[in-house]
Amino acid sequence: MGVDRILSGVSQFQKDVYPKNRGFFERLALGQRPEALFITCADSRIDPCLLTQSKPGELFICRVIGNIVPPYPDAVGGVSATIEYAVGVLGVADVIVCGHTDCGVMKGVLNPEAVAELPSVSAWLHYAQPARAAAGADEIMAVTEQNVLQQIENLRTHPSVKQRLSDGDLGLHGWVYHIGEGKMQSYDRDTQRFVPAQGKAAVR
Repeated sequence: MGVDRILSGVSQFQKDVYPKNRGFFERLALGQRPEALFITCADSRIDPCLLTQSKPGELFICRVIGNIVPPYPDAVGGVSATIEYAVGVLGVADVIVCGHTDCGVMKGVLNPEAVAELPSVSAWLHYAQPARAAAGADEIMAVTEQNVLQQIENLRTHPSVKQRLSDGDLGLHGWVYHIGEGKMQSYDRDTQRFVPAQGKAAVR
């Protein structure tokens, strides 16, 4: 799919989708009140709105390879600014960190020599290495799950998140999306396992 295919999609949106939903988009133009910050991988196979059946305006989305959240104040930049704005300004009620199966970043964590010639990627993968140690085995699913939990711990170091957690009005959630099966699993604190996602269970 080249840019022409993408532009044809834009044209179709303007011709078929927007006219039928003009009022909805006009209301969106007045401001946003997203329910959650959804932090997930930049992998092209992941579509947060499709997975959650959310409409425009309902999710504030942060996409970055490996769904990595550097601990504060390390690597202050786009990810930390997005968290600060979503949690501190927009006042989202929940933050979701969503990993996924067959993640290239997790493969890079297990085989760092494969990305040795990519200095920026290698440096970024540094923030996922604790997941490999926590997994206790070089098994990609275990590392993927531990990485989600590690990034939630990193979230707790951000001042805006720390304050909201102290206030008791912010939920933290760890999810893993299984691409081939179309299923979502969420971390259950009581059992300390990833289980089929249902209801509203937060890690906190």
